[in-house]
Amino acid sequence: MDDTAFQLMQWDAQGFCCSQMMMMLALEDMGEDNPSLVRAMSGLCEGVADNNGLCGVASSAACVLALYSGKGSAQEQALESFPLLLSGFMEWFTSNAQSWGGIRCEEIVAYHGGQNKEVCGNIMLKARTKILELLAEYDIDPTMPRE
Repeated sequence: MDDTAFQLMQWDAQGFCCSQMMMMLALEDMGEDNPSLVRAMSGLCEGVADNNGLCGVASSAACVLALYSGKGSAQEQALESFPLLLSGFMEWFTSNAQSWGGIRCEEIVAYHGGQNKEVCGNIMLKARTKILELLAEYDIDPTMPRE
């Protein structure tokens, strides 16, 4: 088990959901702590809390990519790579979704016969790897917050 998987297990034991953990990984990479942002990410938990929405890993990955490349103030513009990052991630996610049961939280849970922390953890780890690959492809340093 690598350090990231161990960290996810610790956060899960503390009651954080997949959406929050995805953002917490990005914040940790940047050396930042932002409880308000982590709290806001709970709105994406479990497919927006009713299991009928897009998997929280996918929706939170979009938020993580936006953290690095989206517009954050009136004076700032989104990076040109922002839509490419989002589409690249979603293409990857949907192309892999069959192996874990679908793109919606409800589908994934049903496919695996109930909520399965190992399955969700593996999806998070794979999604994190893809996020880091995409950021590298567009020369975005995941350790540097966007100022």
